[in-house]
Amino acid sequence: MDKKSQHDSEENSRSLQNQNDDFGRANGDNADEQFHAITEYFVPGVDPDEIVFLWNLRQQSSRLDSFLGLFRGSLDSVMIRLLTLDEMISRSDQPVWTLTGLKHTFSYLSETAFDTVMKKLRDSGLINYDRELSVYSVTPLGQKVKGLVTSFLKDSSEDSIEVLTGLALAGEFAGTLGEDELKHLLHRLTQIEFEVITSVESASEPRILKARERFEYIWKYIEKGTDFINRITSEVSVDPQLHRLAQQVGYAQSKLAKATGIFQKALNDIDKQRVHLGNSGVSTSNLNKYLMGLSPDTLEKLVSDVFYNPISPVLMESNLLIDVAEEELVDKDRSGADQWATPALVTSPQESHPEYDIEHLRVLFDDISGVLEPVSLANVIPLNSYEESAYRLSMLSLIGSARDTRGDDGDEIINSFIGLPAEVLVDHGEELVGRCDVKTISKGSIAKRGNSDK
Repeated sequence: MDKKSQHDSEENSRSLQNQNDDFGRANGDNADEQFHAITEYFVPGVDPDEIVFLWNLRQQSSRLDSFLGLFRGSLDSVMIRLLTLDEMISRSDQPVWTLTGLKHTFSYLSETAFDTVMKKLRDSGLINYDRELSVYSVTPLGQKVKGLVTSFLKDSSEDSIEVLTGLALAGEFAGTLGEDELKHLLHRLTQIEFEVITSVESASEPRILKARERFEYIWKYIEKGTDFINRITSEVSVDPQLHRLAQQVGYAQSKLAKATGIFQKALNDIDKQRVHLGNSGVSTSNLNKYLMGLSPDTLEKLVSDVFYNPISPVLMESNLLIDVAEEELVDKDRSGADQWATPALVTSPQESHPEYDIEHLRVLFDDISGVLEPVSLANVIPLNSYEESAYRLSMLSLIGSARDTRGDDGDEIINSFIGLPAEVLVDHGEELVGRCDVKTISKGSIAKRGNSDK
Protein backbone atom coordinates (compact mmCIF):
# COMPACT_ATOMS: atom_id res chain seq x y z
CA MET A 1 0.00 0.00 0.00
CA ASP A 2 1.44 3.45 -0.96
CA LYS A 3 1.45 6.41 1.41
CA LYS A 4 -1.49 8.10 -0.28
CA SER A 5 -3.72 5.00 0.00
CA GLN A 6 -2.73 4.52 3.63
CA HIS A 7 -3.47 8.16 4.37
CA ASP A 8 -6.91 7.90 2.70
CA SER A 9 -7.67 4.74 4.68
CA GLU A 10 -6.82 6.40 7.96
CA GLU A 11 -8.86 9.49 7.06
CA ASN A 12 -11.90 7.34 6.19
CA SER A 13 -11.51 5.42 9.42
CA ARG A 14 -11.34 8.60 11.49
CA SER A 15 -14.33 10.03 9.62
CA LEU A 16 -16.39 6.93 10.30
CA GLN A 17 -15.30 6.91 13.92
CA ASN A 18 -16.23 10.59 14.40
CA GLN A 19 -19.64 9.99 12.88
CA ASN A 20 -20.21 7.11 15.28
CA ASP A 21 -19.16 9.21 18.28
CA ASP A 22 -21.51 12.03 17.28
CA PHE A 23 -24.37 9.58 16.88
CA GLY A 24 -23.63 7.99 20.25
CA ARG A 25 -23.71 11.38 21.99
CA ALA A 26 -27.00 12.17 20.28
CA ASN A 27 -28.45 8.89 21.50
CA GLY A 28 -27.35 9.64 25.07
CA ASP A 29 -28.93 13.09 24.96
CA ASN A 30 -32.20 11.63 23.76
CA ALA A 31 -32.34 8.73 26.30
CA ASP A 32 -34.28 10.72 28.90
CA GLU A 33 -36.60 12.09 26.25
CA GLN A 34 -37.32 8.57 24.94
CA PHE A 35 -38.11 7.29 28.43
CA HIS A 36 -40.31 10.30 29.07
CA ALA A 37 -42.27 9.40 25.94
CA ILE A 38 -43.12 5.94 27.31
CA THR A 39 -45.27 7.51 30.02
CA GLU A 40 -47.66 8.61 27.31
CA TYR A 41 -48.71 4.97 26.91
CA PHE A 42 -50.05 4.84 30.48
CA VAL A 43 -52.89 6.53 32.29
CA PRO A 44 -51.90 9.46 34.55
CA GLY A 45 -50.41 8.43 37.89
CA VAL A 46 -48.90 5.13 36.69
CA ASP A 47 -45.14 4.81 37.05
CA PRO A 48 -43.71 2.54 34.29
CA ASP A 49 -40.99 1.35 36.69
CA GLU A 50 -43.65 -0.24 38.90
CA ILE A 51 -44.38 -2.80 36.16
CA VAL A 52 -41.82 -5.54 36.79
CA PHE A 53 -41.58 -6.88 33.24
CA LEU A 54 -41.19 -3.39 31.76
CA TRP A 55 -38.57 -2.52 34.38
CA ASN A 56 -36.60 -5.66 33.46
CA LEU A 57 -36.80 -4.71 29.80
CA ARG A 58 -35.45 -1.25 30.55
CA GLN A 59 -32.45 -2.81 32.26
CA GLN A 60 -31.72 -4.64 29.01
CA SER A 61 -32.43 -1.65 26.76
CA SER A 62 -28.94 -1.74 25.24
CA ARG A 63 -29.49 -5.33 24.07
CA LEU A 64 -32.90 -4.46 22.68
CA ASP A 65 -31.32 -1.51 20.92
CA SER A 66 -29.08 -3.92 19.01
CA PHE A 67 -32.17 -5.51 17.44
CA LEU A 68 -33.63 -2.08 16.83
CA GLY A 69 -30.49 -1.00 14.99
CA LEU A 70 -30.44 -4.19 12.96
CA PHE A 71 -34.09 -4.21 11.90
CA ARG A 72 -35.06 -0.55 11.81
CA GLY A 73 -35.76 0.83 8.34
CA SER A 74 -36.75 -0.76 5.06
CA LEU A 75 -36.51 -4.48 4.36
CA ASP A 76 -33.75 -3.86 1.84
CA SER A 77 -31.57 -2.03 4.39
CA VAL A 78 -32.15 -4.82 6.93
CA MET A 79 -30.98 -7.45 4.45
CA ILE A 80 -27.81 -5.43 3.64
CA ARG A 81 -26.96 -5.24 7.38
CA LEU A 82 -27.52 -8.99 7.78
CA LEU A 83 -25.39 -9.61 4.71
CA THR A 84 -22.54 -7.52 6.11
CA LEU A 85 -22.74 -9.10 9.56
CA ASP A 86 -22.90 -12.63 8.13
CA GLU A 87 -19.89 -12.05 5.86
CA MET A 88 -17.76 -10.77 8.75
CA ILE A 89 -18.71 -13.71 10.99
CA SER A 90 -18.31 -16.39 8.31
CA ARG A 91 -14.61 -15.56 7.87
CA SER A 92 -13.46 -17.71 10.78
CA ASP A 93 -9.80 -17.14 9.90
CA GLN A 94 -10.19 -13.37 10.10
CA PRO A 95 -11.22 -12.25 13.62
CA VAL A 96 -10.48 -8.55 12.94
CA TRP A 97 -10.88 -6.36 9.89
CA THR A 98 -9.10 -3.26 8.68
CA LEU A 99 -11.12 -0.62 6.92
CA THR A 100 -9.27 -1.41 3.69
CA GLY A 101 -10.07 -5.11 4.05
CA LEU A 102 -13.74 -4.35 4.65
CA LYS A 103 -13.95 -2.09 1.63
CA HIS A 104 -12.27 -4.74 -0.50
CA THR A 105 -14.65 -7.46 0.72
CA PHE A 106 -17.72 -5.28 0.23
CA SER A 107 -16.53 -3.69 -2.99
CA TYR A 108 -19.92 -4.50 -4.52
CA LEU A 109 -21.58 -1.96 -2.15
CA SER A 110 -21.62 1.72 -2.96
CA GLU A 111 -19.48 3.95 -0.76
CA THR A 112 -22.56 5.58 0.79
CA ALA A 113 -24.20 2.22 1.51
CA PHE A 114 -20.99 0.83 3.02
CA ASP A 115 -20.47 3.83 5.32
CA THR A 116 -24.14 3.75 6.40
CA VAL A 117 -24.27 0.06 7.20
CA MET A 118 -20.98 0.09 9.12
CA LYS A 119 -22.09 3.08 11.15
CA LYS A 120 -25.46 1.46 11.94
CA LEU A 121 -23.89 -1.83 13.04
CA ARG A 122 -21.39 -0.07 15.29
CA ASP A 123 -24.01 2.23 16.84
CA SER A 124 -26.08 -0.87 17.65
CA GLY A 125 -23.15 -2.56 19.41
CA LEU A 126 -22.97 -5.35 16.83
CA ILE A 127 -19.45 -4.50 15.66
CA ASN A 128 -16.63 -2.77 17.50
CA TYR A 129 -13.81 -0.44 16.46
CA ASP A 130 -10.45 -0.68 18.25
CA ARG A 131 -8.81 2.74 18.16
CA GLU A 132 -5.36 1.48 19.10
CA LEU A 133 -5.18 -1.21 16.43
CA SER A 134 -7.48 0.58 13.92
CA VAL A 135 -9.43 -2.64 13.29
CA TYR A 136 -13.08 -3.70 13.34
CA SER A 137 -14.51 -6.90 14.81
CA VAL A 138 -17.90 -8.47 15.45
CA THR A 139 -18.87 -8.19 19.12
CA PRO A 140 -20.14 -11.18 21.15
CA LEU A 141 -23.54 -9.46 21.14
CA GLY A 142 -23.41 -9.28 17.35
CA GLN A 143 -22.57 -12.99 17.14
CA LYS A 144 -25.46 -13.82 19.47
CA VAL A 145 -27.95 -11.69 17.53
CA LYS A 146 -26.85 -13.17 14.20
CA GLY A 147 -27.12 -16.68 15.67
CA LEU A 148 -30.68 -16.03 16.81
CA VAL A 149 -31.61 -14.62 13.41
CA THR A 150 -30.05 -17.63 11.68
CA SER A 151 -32.01 -20.05 13.90
CA PHE A 152 -35.20 -18.13 13.18
CA LEU A 153 -34.64 -18.18 9.41
CA LYS A 154 -33.77 -21.90 9.41
CA ASP A 155 -37.05 -22.74 11.14
CA SER A 156 -39.37 -22.81 8.13
CA SER A 157 -42.26 -24.53 9.92
CA GLU A 158 -45.27 -22.66 11.23
CA ASP A 159 -45.04 -24.21 14.67
CA SER A 160 -42.83 -22.61 17.32
CA ILE A 161 -42.53 -25.74 19.46
CA GLU A 162 -39.21 -26.59 17.76
CA VAL A 163 -37.56 -23.27 18.62
CA LEU A 164 -39.00 -23.12 22.13
CA THR A 165 -37.87 -26.67 22.91
CA GLY A 166 -34.43 -25.93 21.44
CA LEU A 167 -34.01 -22.81 23.57
CA ALA A 168 -35.03 -24.70 26.71
CA LEU A 169 -32.65 -27.58 25.89
CA ALA A 170 -29.80 -25.16 25.23
CA GLY A 171 -30.47 -23.34 28.49
CA GLU A 172 -30.55 -26.63 30.42
CA PHE A 173 -27.29 -27.76 28.82
CA ALA A 174 -25.52 -24.44 29.47
CA GLY A 175 -26.94 -24.04 32.97
CA THR A 176 -28.76 -20.81 32.05
CA LEU A 177 -32.30 -22.20 31.93
CA GLY A 178 -34.72 -19.71 33.45
CA GLU A 179 -38.43 -19.34 34.07
CA ASP A 180 -39.09 -17.51 30.79
CA GLU A 181 -38.05 -20.46 28.60
CA LEU A 182 -40.31 -22.84 30.51
CA LYS A 183 -43.21 -20.35 30.57
CA HIS A 184 -43.04 -19.93 26.80
CA LEU A 185 -42.83 -23.69 26.27
CA LEU A 186 -45.77 -24.27 28.65
CA HIS A 187 -47.84 -21.64 26.83
CA ARG A 188 -47.22 -23.33 23.46
CA LEU A 189 -48.08 -26.77 24.83
CA THR A 190 -51.34 -25.38 26.20
CA GLN A 191 -52.11 -23.91 22.79
CA ILE A 192 -51.45 -27.26 21.10
CA GLU A 193 -53.80 -28.98 23.57
CA PHE A 194 -56.51 -26.42 22.75
CA GLU A 195 -55.97 -26.99 19.00
CA VAL A 196 -56.32 -30.76 19.48
CA ILE A 197 -59.55 -30.38 21.47
CA THR A 198 -61.16 -27.92 19.05
CA SER A 199 -60.28 -30.02 16.00
CA VAL A 200 -61.84 -33.13 17.58
CA GLU A 201 -64.93 -31.23 18.75
CA SER A 202 -65.47 -29.89 15.22
CA ALA A 203 -66.30 -33.48 14.07
CA SER A 204 -64.76 -32.54 10.72
CA GLU A 205 -62.76 -35.39 9.20
CA PRO A 206 -60.47 -33.16 7.06
CA ARG A 207 -59.75 -30.90 10.02
CA ILE A 208 -59.01 -33.85 12.33
CA LEU A 209 -56.72 -35.47 9.74
CA LYS A 210 -54.85 -32.19 9.22
CA ALA A 211 -54.48 -31.67 12.99
CA ARG A 212 -53.24 -35.26 13.47
CA GLU A 213 -50.68 -34.90 10.69
CA ARG A 214 -49.34 -31.71 12.19
CA PHE A 215 -49.32 -33.19 15.70
CA GLU A 216 -47.35 -36.25 14.54
CA TYR A 217 -44.75 -33.91 13.01
CA ILE A 218 -44.17 -31.92 16.20
CA TRP A 219 -44.43 -34.90 18.57
CA LYS A 220 -40.72 -35.69 18.23
CA TYR A 221 -39.93 -32.25 19.68
CA ILE A 222 -42.35 -32.79 22.54
CA GLU A 223 -40.59 -36.10 23.31
CA LYS A 224 -37.21 -34.33 23.39
CA GLY A 225 -38.66 -31.84 25.82
CA THR A 226 -39.91 -34.68 28.02
CA ASP A 227 -36.36 -35.96 28.55
CA PHE A 228 -34.90 -32.73 29.91
CA ILE A 229 -38.05 -32.00 31.95
CA ASN A 230 -37.53 -35.34 33.69
CA ARG A 231 -33.94 -34.35 34.46
CA ILE A 232 -35.03 -31.02 35.96
CA THR A 233 -37.76 -32.51 38.14
CA SER A 234 -35.38 -35.18 39.45
CA GLU A 235 -32.80 -32.63 40.64
CA VAL A 236 -33.00 -31.81 44.34
CA SER A 237 -31.09 -28.51 44.19
CA VAL A 238 -33.17 -26.90 41.43
CA ASP A 239 -34.93 -23.60 42.14
CA PRO A 240 -38.46 -24.25 43.59
CA GLN A 241 -40.17 -21.94 41.08
CA LEU A 242 -38.30 -23.57 38.19
CA HIS A 243 -39.19 -27.00 39.56
CA ARG A 244 -42.89 -26.05 39.73
CA LEU A 245 -42.86 -24.80 36.12
CA ALA A 246 -41.08 -27.97 34.98
CA GLN A 247 -43.79 -30.07 36.65
CA GLN A 248 -46.48 -28.06 34.84
CA VAL A 249 -44.70 -28.57 31.51
CA GLY A 250 -44.43 -32.31 32.23
CA TYR A 251 -48.14 -32.48 33.05
CA ALA A 252 -49.01 -30.68 29.78
CA GLN A 253 -46.79 -33.11 27.85
CA SER A 254 -48.44 -36.13 29.48
CA LYS A 255 -51.87 -34.85 28.45
CA LEU A 256 -50.70 -34.40 24.87
CA ALA A 257 -49.40 -37.96 24.87
CA LYS A 258 -53.04 -39.09 24.76
CA ALA A 259 -53.79 -36.97 21.66
CA THR A 260 -53.04 -39.78 19.17
CA GLY A 261 -55.69 -41.98 20.76
CA ILE A 262 -58.14 -39.07 20.86
CA PHE A 263 -57.66 -38.44 17.13
CA GLN A 264 -58.15 -42.12 16.28
CA LYS A 265 -61.29 -42.41 18.40
CA ALA A 266 -62.80 -39.36 16.71
CA LEU A 267 -61.99 -40.78 13.27
CA ASN A 268 -63.53 -44.14 14.25
CA ASP A 269 -66.71 -42.39 15.35
CA ILE A 270 -66.85 -40.54 12.03
CA ASP A 271 -66.28 -43.80 10.15
CA LYS A 272 -69.23 -45.41 11.96
CA GLN A 273 -71.49 -42.59 10.81
CA ARG A 274 -70.24 -42.59 7.22
CA VAL A 275 -73.04 -43.03 4.70
CA HIS A 276 -72.25 -45.10 1.58
CA LEU A 277 -73.91 -44.27 -1.70
CA GLY A 278 -75.50 -47.51 -2.87
CA ASN A 279 -73.18 -50.46 -3.40
CA SER A 280 -70.48 -48.39 -5.07
CA GLY A 281 -68.30 -48.13 -1.99
CA VAL A 282 -68.28 -44.35 -2.31
CA SER A 283 -69.07 -42.56 0.94
CA THR A 284 -70.27 -39.07 1.70
CA SER A 285 -66.73 -38.26 2.91
CA ASN A 286 -65.33 -39.25 -0.49
CA LEU A 287 -67.95 -37.09 -2.17
CA ASN A 288 -67.09 -34.19 0.15
CA LYS A 289 -63.38 -34.41 -0.72
CA TYR A 290 -64.22 -34.58 -4.44
CA LEU A 291 -66.44 -31.50 -4.33
CA MET A 292 -63.88 -29.55 -2.27
CA GLY A 293 -61.29 -30.14 -4.99
CA LEU A 294 -63.43 -28.70 -7.79
CA SER A 295 -63.11 -25.17 -9.08
CA PRO A 296 -65.98 -22.66 -8.55
CA ASP A 297 -66.83 -22.77 -12.27
CA THR A 298 -67.13 -26.56 -12.25
CA LEU A 299 -69.32 -26.48 -9.14
CA GLU A 300 -71.56 -23.91 -10.77
CA LYS A 301 -72.06 -26.18 -13.77
CA LEU A 302 -72.85 -29.16 -11.53
CA VAL A 303 -75.58 -27.37 -9.55
CA SER A 304 -76.98 -25.28 -12.39
CA ASP A 305 -79.97 -27.63 -12.96
CA VAL A 306 -80.39 -28.91 -9.39
CA PHE A 307 -82.37 -26.21 -7.57
CA TYR A 308 -85.06 -25.49 -10.14
CA ASN A 309 -87.48 -27.98 -8.52
CA PRO A 310 -86.96 -27.79 -4.75
CA ILE A 311 -88.34 -30.65 -2.66
CA SER A 312 -91.40 -29.79 -0.56
CA PRO A 313 -91.37 -32.02 2.55
CA VAL A 314 -94.63 -33.73 3.49
CA LEU A 315 -95.24 -34.14 7.23
CA MET A 316 -97.32 -37.21 8.14
CA GLU A 317 -98.83 -37.93 11.50
CA SER A 318 -101.08 -40.63 12.91
CA ASN A 319 -103.28 -41.02 15.96
CA LEU A 320 -100.64 -43.24 17.54
CA LEU A 321 -97.98 -40.52 17.21
CA ILE A 322 -100.38 -37.97 18.71
CA ASP A 323 -101.07 -40.26 21.69
CA VAL A 324 -97.35 -40.78 22.30
CA ALA A 325 -96.64 -37.05 22.07
CA GLU A 326 -99.48 -36.23 24.47
CA GLU A 327 -98.19 -38.78 26.95
CA GLU A 328 -94.62 -37.42 26.82
CA LEU A 329 -95.43 -33.71 26.77
CA VAL A 330 -98.57 -33.44 28.90
CA ASP A 331 -99.50 -36.44 31.03
CA LYS A 332 -96.05 -37.02 32.54
CA ASP A 333 -95.67 -33.41 33.61
CA ARG A 334 -99.20 -33.36 35.03
CA SER A 335 -98.75 -36.54 37.06
CA GLY A 336 -95.48 -35.19 38.41
CA ALA A 337 -97.19 -31.97 39.49
CA ASP A 338 -100.03 -33.85 41.25
CA GLN A 339 -97.63 -35.97 43.27
CA TRP A 340 -95.52 -33.03 44.41
CA ALA A 341 -95.90 -31.98 48.05
CA THR A 342 -93.94 -29.83 50.43
CA PRO A 343 -91.75 -31.76 52.85
CA ALA A 344 -92.88 -32.14 56.44
CA LEU A 345 -91.63 -29.61 58.98
CA VAL A 346 -88.65 -30.83 60.94
CA THR A 347 -87.35 -29.18 64.09
CA SER A 348 -83.83 -27.91 63.71
CA PRO A 349 -81.36 -29.97 65.74
CA GLN A 350 -80.22 -28.48 69.01
CA GLU A 351 -76.83 -26.90 68.84
CA SER A 352 -74.21 -28.72 70.85
CA HIS A 353 -70.91 -27.44 72.12
CA PRO A 354 -68.17 -30.07 72.39
CA GLU A 355 -66.60 -30.18 75.81
CA TYR A 356 -63.18 -29.92 74.19
CA ASP A 357 -64.00 -26.51 72.66
CA ILE A 358 -65.71 -25.30 75.85
CA GLU A 359 -62.58 -25.95 77.89
CA HIS A 360 -60.47 -23.97 75.40
CA LEU A 361 -63.02 -21.17 75.61
CA ARG A 362 -62.81 -21.13 79.43
CA VAL A 363 -59.03 -20.73 79.22
CA LEU A 364 -59.39 -17.90 76.70
CA PHE A 365 -62.03 -16.24 78.91
CA ASP A 366 -59.65 -16.31 81.89
CA ASP A 367 -56.80 -14.90 79.78
CA ILE A 368 -58.83 -11.98 78.46
CA SER A 369 -60.95 -11.12 81.52
CA GLY A 370 -57.89 -9.93 83.44
CA VAL A 371 -56.63 -7.64 80.63
CA LEU A 372 -56.85 -3.94 81.40
CA GLU A 373 -54.24 -2.16 79.30
CA PRO A 374 -53.88 -2.92 75.54
CA VAL A 375 -52.04 -6.20 74.88
CA SER A 376 -51.05 -7.38 71.38
CA LEU A 377 -52.71 -10.44 69.88
CA ALA A 378 -49.29 -12.04 69.49
CA ASN A 379 -48.92 -12.14 73.29
CA VAL A 380 -52.44 -13.35 74.14
CA ILE A 381 -53.67 -15.68 71.40
CA PRO A 382 -50.91 -18.27 70.65
CA LEU A 383 -51.14 -21.23 73.05
CA ASN A 384 -49.94 -24.85 72.96
CA SER A 385 -50.51 -25.60 69.22
CA TYR A 386 -51.48 -24.04 65.92
CA GLU A 387 -55.00 -25.55 66.07
CA GLU A 388 -55.72 -24.18 69.55
CA SER A 389 -54.26 -20.78 68.60
CA ALA A 390 -56.47 -20.64 65.49
CA TYR A 391 -59.51 -21.53 67.59
CA ARG A 392 -58.72 -18.79 70.13
CA LEU A 393 -58.31 -16.21 67.38
CA SER A 394 -61.60 -17.17 65.71
CA MET A 395 -63.55 -16.90 69.00
CA LEU A 396 -62.64 -13.20 69.40
CA SER A 397 -65.42 -12.35 66.93
CA LEU A 398 -68.03 -13.46 69.55
CA ILE A 399 -67.18 -10.63 71.94
CA GLY A 400 -70.01 -8.12 71.91
CA SER A 401 -72.40 -10.21 69.74
CA ALA A 402 -75.98 -11.17 70.68
CA ARG A 403 -76.32 -13.44 73.73
CA ASP A 404 -78.00 -16.81 73.85
CA THR A 405 -80.78 -17.19 76.48
CA ARG A 406 -80.43 -20.94 76.94
CA GLY A 407 -79.12 -22.05 80.25
CA ASP A 408 -76.95 -25.16 79.81
CA ASP A 409 -73.40 -25.24 81.00
CA GLY A 410 -71.86 -24.63 77.55
CA ASP A 411 -74.12 -21.68 76.80
CA GLU A 412 -73.30 -20.07 80.15
CA ILE A 413 -69.59 -19.77 79.38
CA ILE A 414 -70.38 -18.60 75.84
CA ASN A 415 -72.67 -15.85 77.16
CA SER A 416 -70.03 -14.85 79.70
CA PHE A 417 -67.42 -14.66 76.94
CA ILE A 418 -69.77 -12.61 74.72
CA GLY A 419 -70.35 -10.17 77.58
CA LEU A 420 -66.67 -9.52 78.28
CA PRO A 421 -66.05 -5.75 78.61
CA ALA A 422 -63.18 -6.03 76.13
CA GLU A 423 -62.44 -4.53 72.75
CA VAL A 424 -60.48 -6.14 69.92
CA LEU A 425 -58.65 -3.88 67.46
CA VAL A 426 -57.13 -5.37 64.28
CA ASP A 427 -54.61 -3.46 62.18
CA HIS A 428 -53.11 -4.04 58.72
CA GLY A 429 -50.14 -6.37 58.36
CA GLU A 430 -48.78 -9.26 60.39
CA GLU A 431 -46.68 -9.68 63.52
CA LEU A 432 -44.00 -12.32 64.12
CA VAL A 433 -44.84 -14.98 66.75
CA GLY A 434 -42.44 -17.92 66.33
CA ARG A 435 -43.94 -20.23 68.97
CA CYS A 436 -46.80 -22.72 69.43
CA ASP A 437 -46.40 -23.70 65.73
CA VAL A 438 -47.52 -20.18 64.77
CA LYS A 439 -45.19 -18.19 62.53
CA THR A 440 -47.14 -14.90 62.22
CA ILE A 441 -50.43 -13.44 63.35
CA SER A 442 -52.49 -10.43 62.31
CA LYS A 443 -51.47 -7.20 63.97
CA GLY A 444 -53.92 -6.12 66.66
CA SER A 445 -54.57 -5.70 70.34
CA ILE A 446 -57.04 -6.54 73.11
CA ALA A 447 -57.91 -4.11 75.90
CA LYS A 448 -60.64 -3.36 78.40
CA ARG A 449 -63.39 -1.40 76.72
CA GLY A 450 -62.58 2.28 77.08
CA ASN A 451 -58.81 1.73 77.57
CA SER A 452 -57.98 0.91 73.93
CA ASP A 453 -56.97 4.49 73.11
CA LYS A 454 -54.35 4.72 75.82
